[in-house]
Amino acid sequence: MARNKKNREQVPSRSFLYMGMVALAIALGVGGLYWYSQDRADAAQKAVAQGDRLLGAGQIDEAARYYQQAIELEPDLAQAHSSLGATHAALERFAEAIPHFEQALTLAPDHFEARIGLAISLDGLGRFLAAEESYKKALALRPDFGVGAIYYNLGYLYHQQGLYAEAAAQYAEAVRLIPTFLQARANLGRVYHLQHRPGEAIAEYQRALADHPDEGKVYAHLGESYMALSQYQEARAAYRRAIELGIETAGGFYDLGVISEQEGKLEAARSYFHQALLKNAAHADSYHRLGAVTAKLGQEQQAATYYLEAIKRDPGHAGAHYSLAQLYLKQGRSNEGQELMQAFAKLKEYEGRLASLKRAVSRSPRSPEASYNVGLLHLEFGYVNKAAAVFEQLLKLHPEFSAAQERLTEIERVRAEHSAG
Repeated sequence: MARNKKNREQVPSRSFLYMGMVALAIALGVGGLYWYSQDRADAAQKAVAQGDRLLGAGQIDEAARYYQQAIELEPDLAQAHSSLGATHAALERFAEAIPHFEQALTLAPDHFEARIGLAISLDGLGRFLAAEESYKKALALRPDFGVGAIYYNLGYLYHQQGLYAEAAAQYAEAVRLIPTFLQARANLGRVYHLQHRPGEAIAEYQRALADHPDEGKVYAHLGESYMALSQYQEARAAYRRAIELGIETAGGFYDLGVISEQEGKLEAARSYFHQALLKNAAHADSYHRLGAVTAKLGQEQQAATYYLEAIKRDPGHAGAHYSLAQLYLKQGRSNEGQELMQAFAKLKEYEGRLASLKRAVSRSPRSPEASYNVGLLHLEFGYVNKAAAVFEQLLKLHPEFSAAQERLTEIERVRAEHSAG
């Protein structure tokens, strides 16, 4: 504009020239910034789209580079932050994922994918309360449509914390939304079993198998629930089907051994118990039952060896103490037998008190006092690792419960001193 004016007038007005130059500068500046900004936004969106394609193809690190590029182009692009978080979460780098999800939510508080990613990452780090809150916020954003997996994740979170009734409610909602959701259906059966509701567990397993007839793990759990009802023929059929499908567990072989022993098929039982130990050499119950079967076959010395192995694997195994005590008393080894009977009596006291405390926990699973008392009982009888596990779990639900933290700190101090010594 200024150049055309100059061509028409030999001596332009100085003020007019100045004003024209200012107008041109403003026009070019505003327009240039707009188009520059729009180009960056378009480029950022293209980078996100390319990242999505790479992520869908399983090329996670390559996808992350494009999401990072998008953020550099457009720092306020919530989707780019969320997607970059998703790449870290996919590789279980949860601590690295969380800041990206949080930034996405700062930019867009209702960003559903970021909310879910944050919940999963918090869950992966064992931050129960924060993960629970984030899952619930995600469900508030989309309470029904297409969120069966979120109910499943929340159910699994509760499942891992021993909150079985709450887990069951979430799994049930997941299968309501997605009736063929295998993992949700199978886990619903599992928490019913853990709540001592084997009949309901069996019904869920059977529904799962109607849709997924070749799931060996479900057959294995089905066998366990049938065993809880002493329905041995059904249990045997379920375990054998699981084995046919490639699922061989120590617990399954153990139960098959128990069934054979009940039927008087001692050699078959012994074989099953041996197979259980091949799957899990630390399976104390199998050593105990192997000892009982071997004793019935008249091989008392070998039976004693098996009982001792059971006690070695699990010093708190009351049944093995009792069986070995009875064998020693029968052999005239009265002092050893009496010592073992005293140990058995103490272990039975522990088991009885533990069962009572666990019932209190099942009635009030979120009560810190109920769980704390279980930990104290473990400590009283010298089961330090069990006590520590209880206190650690309790603090996930109640980080403010100072008594549990004090006990855990004391346990860690003693462990450190023991290691140093």
